[in-house]
Order: sequence, then structure tokens, then C-alpha cells
Amino acid sequence: MSPKSESGSNTLVELSSQLAAAVEIAGNSVVAIHARRRIPSSGIVWRDGVIVSASHTVRRDDEIPVTLPNGDSTVATVAGRDPATDLIALRIKSAKSYVAPRADSSSLRVGSLVLAVGRPGRSVSASFGIISAVGEGWRSWQGARIDRVFRLDLSVYDGFSGGPLVDASGAVLGLNNSALARGTPMALPAKAVDRVLDELLESGHVRRPFIGVAVQPVALSASLVKQHQLGHDSGLLIVSIADASPADKAGVLLGDVLLEANGQSIGRPDDLLDALSSVETGGAVALKLLRGGTIKTVSVTPADRGAGE
Repeated sequence: MSPKSESGSNTLVELSSQLAAAVEIAGNSVVAIHARRRIPSSGIVWRDGVIVSASHTVRRDDEIPVTLPNGDSTVATVAGRDPATDLIALRIKSAKSYVAPRADSSSLRVGSLVLAVGRPGRSVSASFGIISAVGEGWRSWQGARIDRVFRLDLSVYDGFSGGPLVDASGAVLGLNNSALARGTPMALPAKAVDRVLDELLESGHVRRPFIGVAVQPVALSASLVKQHQLGHDSGLLIVSIADASPADKAGVLLGDVLLEANGQSIGRPDDLLDALSSVETGGAVALKLLRGGTIKTVSVTPADRGAGE
């Protein structure tokens, strides 16, 4: 064997050993959650006494059997769920020795090598791949805006959702999920998990302000833009209003065209969602709208969708 071939072989052996060690380290924080038929799902001991996982895999709310990394059994209770980010928080007795080590995911780039680790039974399993895309300001199909997500080019096998995405040292970069983007393997960065988890532990849900309307983008005519001295040429047409919703109670009507929310132009549904998310609890949003050729302003106090989920 040539020196060059031997060097390449040694590199592969070292990489193999490092990846195996990373799985072993990560596995010390991965639990099996028995809350659905057939295959258990995975969870991460995120903080002392707190497990995080993918909400869609935990299909019960009463006492939930959990297998710890050492094989022991314990029982968890639900501290809170957030369907919009598909995250669930479970409480268990103190498990400080199992708390997952963290890695800084801010330096991850497209092409970075990563591992997905799961415990779809008593033993740990893993898959290996890369970050295929980094999404900034990504919105889930249920409307939650997440500052940053990772799309994965690896297999999130059955039972892997809720398990960790880890780096080559075994430290946790985020939480894997196969349902958040409807089948595309994704991972929520650790910072996003922490933000949602803080709210779940405090109140049992994540606040999701809504006013109860369905909208679609519309273009405004040049004459309307000129007549009302608007700084944009698009708005949101109200196509349905839920009975007794905040918008209904405030007097918003079918056919109204939303132009601004708290002084900010809105031309896409995401603009309205972003405006509502910035409204403090109990506060109101001032909606500027076009009704029958006349500009009106309506004050609407959003309700909290999360409290009812």
C-alpha cells in the first residue's frame, strides 16, 4: 500500500471512530417515548427533568412511559405542546446526568456534516448526511415563523422524529422532525427549541395571535393608489370571517381590503401574521382597510389561538 493510500485509509478510520463516538455521546441523552402504537418515538433530555420531542409522535396526554438511555423506565407528564412548531415538552423526575450537551449551530452551512440520532426502541440508531439547505425566516405550514431551520439530506427513520441532530463531537445542534415540512427531513435549531420550550414550561402553550379571517392578495388599481396616496399597490382581500371572531366583533366585513396593520403595509398573508405576532397580550392592532372606495381604520384585539389548542 502506498503512503498516500495508507494516509487516506487512516483518515477514514479516524472519521469512522469519531462518528461512532459522537453517536454514543448523543445516545446518552436520547430516550424512547412509548406514546403511540408500534414504534416508540425519540426524545431528548433537554434540561434537568425536561424532555423535548416532536408533538405529532406523542399521541396521549396522560402518564407516558419513557425508556431512559440506561434502559430504566420512568413516567413523563405533558408540560405543554405547540402544534405550530410540532414541539412537545415532557416532565420527568430529575435526570441531570442525561442532559444533552449543546453545540453552536450558528456556524452550520450548506454541506456541513451532521448525524441524526434516534431511539426507536431500547437501542440507539443513527443516520449520516449533510445540511442541504438553511432556511431563514421560515414559516411552518401551521403558520409559525421560525428564524432559522435546517433541511437535511439524511434519513429521518421511523421513530427518529424528536431525536437530536448532532455534530461530529456528539453535541446537539437541534431537534429532528419529519412532519414539520410535511415529509421533508428538517431540524429545529437548539435556540428555536429553547424559545418555544420557555413558553411551554411557563404557560403550557405558545401564544399565537389571530383575528379569524381568511385573506387573499389583490392588486390595487393605479387610480385607487393615486386617489388615497398609498405607498403600495397591493392588499389583502377578506374572503371569509369566522363567527364571533375578533375581526367579526370589530366590524370587519367580507370584501374589505386590508392595506396596513399598525402602520405597516400588508400585501401578503405572511405580512398579516407577522403584524399580529408583534401585538402584545391584550393589545390591539389598527387595521387600515378599503371599503367601498373609502379608507377606514378598525381596531381589533387578537385572540390567542394557542390557548385553545
